[in-house]
Amino acid sequence: MADASHELRTPLMSVRGYADLFQYAAANEPAERDRHLRRLRAEAARMGLLLDDLLLLARLDAADAETPLRLEEMDLAELLNQAADAFRTVRPEHPLSVKGDGEPVRMCLDPLRMRQVLDNLLTNAAVHTPARTQVSLELSVCPDAAVVRVADSGPGIPAADQERVFDRFYRVDKARTRDRGGSGLGLAVARSLIEAHQGTTELVSRPGSTVFTLRIPRRTSRTAP
Repeated sequence: MADASHELRTPLMSVRGYADLFQYAAANEPAERDRHLRRLRAEAARMGLLLDDLLLLARLDAADAETPLRLEEMDLAELLNQAADAFRTVRPEHPLSVKGDGEPVRMCLDPLRMRQVLDNLLTNAAVHTPARTQVSLELSVCPDAAVVRVADSGPGIPAADQERVFDRFYRVDKARTRDRGGSGLGLAVARSLIEAHQGTTELVSRPGSTVFTLRIPRRTSRTAP
């Protein structure tokens, strides 16, 4: 609760400040109103993203009472391609390769939440590595599971931090704020969503290579776990 309050305090203070500036501009500098209004909306959006993450984690924690997944049969390979296309559009400074055999991988998943996992891991790779760092997205299949690997060739995650990167609100770079790299919830959300699919998440990192490995059981039924 203390961490959540701290994360919300910064954008809330910004909203208050820009609201005061907007009120002043409305009376004295009409030309400035739109700029302050845009900042108000941006800060409100930051709070909304944080609250969405907190609500999702709360629902995942209470999964015994409320299943947060909407399972449907889908092609995981196509979902990876969609995530890759979006990443290339938003992060053109990070070259991305997609590896797989090109065949459809039909699975019973929540496509919205699985896409969220992929987006979180790809964004994590981008914000923690320099421009032009190579990022890769790989899909392979074994008899009972699909295996997704999100890797980058950046500086790596210090060994002391690797055990904690999935903790809520934990950030390797303590100076980062949500608008510069997240609140420290992205990896926690990703791991919790994979666990909700009865899967596992592993991290192996050293200088020049960081690999997140997702192993997701290949269910064919829509019955939630």
